Amino acid sequence: MEGGKESPQFDETTPVQQPLHIAPANDADLEVPAAATATETTLVEQPDGAVSPGEPALPLKPSWPPAHETFQRRETLSTTSVILLSTLAALLIAGSLGLVFYLTTAQYSAVLHTQYVATARAHTTVQAQLQATANSVATTQTHINATATAQSSSAVSATVQANLVTATAGTLNDTLKQATSGTPAFSDALSDNTGNHHWDEGMPVVGTGCTFTGGNYHASAGRQGYLQPCIARSTSFSNFVYQVQLTIDKGNQGGILFRGNGSQGTYYLFRIGTNGSYALDIYTGSTQGTTMSSGFNAAISVGPNQANTLAVIAQNNTINLYANQQYIATISDSTLSSGQIGVVALDYTLPTEVEFSNVQVWKL
Repeated sequence: MEGGKESPQFDETTPVQQPLHIAPANDADLEVPAAATATETTLVEQPDGAVSPGEPALPLKPSWPPAHETFQRRETLSTTSVILLSTLAALLIAGSLGLVFYLTTAQYSAVLHTQYVATARAHTTVQAQLQATANSVATTQTHINATATAQSSSAVSATVQANLVTATAGTLNDTLKQATSGTPAFSDALSDNTGNHHWDEGMPVVGTGCTFTGGNYHASAGRQGYLQPCIARSTSFSNFVYQVQLTIDKGNQGGILFRGNGSQGTYYLFRIGTNGSYALDIYTGSTQGTTMSSGFNAAISVGPNQANTLAVIAQNNTINLYANQQYIATISDSTLSSGQIGVVALDYTLPTEVEFSNVQVWKL
């Protein structure tokens, strides 16, 4: 193959083109003129009857005048024919040019049409992209608006909740004031154990126990990781307001217990720390309690030797916690429904001693 063209392949079965032989128009074209014929020979008869060639005969004299040579006369076209042929040629040329022009125009039109279609498609694509972008922007704006609305709704909800909390705290603060405005069913200054309430008393281990000292009731916990409950054994309350004043003299945590059973080790424990923390724990007979609610609250006076008044409103399954007449938290639990009251010292990291005074209980 040369120049991209495939050379023809030949084999024994491929017919080979032969040279062209032109047959004579007629037999006259093969005649030899008389002058060019062989010399005539005279036959002589011999005595025995045989015939033998004789002497050559003299050539024949050509005829005169000689015959003219036969030839084909060249024909010429007439003027009309020339005009007609010229016209036909002109028409052919014009037709060819017209065909070429048509084909060129058609091809150009096809190219233009293709370009137009491509441009139209590109335009459509651009329009689609612009529309998609517009839709995306609209969607984004919708999301932004929806988010803003949601955030606004969340803000409003948070504000409403905050207002509800404020209203609830105010209402519960008022509830505490109203509940403690009357004469308490139980009152003990805790200056001694003469009120027949049978507070625990004793110091079985140095630094651990319950004692009346200096006109107040002291609970001490000297074993790290343990608490020391001090219970009024002759008390039992179901729905009530329980309030007591405490001061953490050393260590870091103290509190009050209620709905307890000292012999079984069951009770709720409301405790606070010198760092402003609070918690509500429940003990159900095991040595390890469960924390039900905890946190920090600004109503709690922080630091050692700071007096704090703790109060609990326990009514059916609802328990409200207070510090210094300010609402802190609400817990719902039905595990313990009634029992004894008491006070507690807790040694988490340091030996702790807490003094208590002015215990009061109002029945609900």
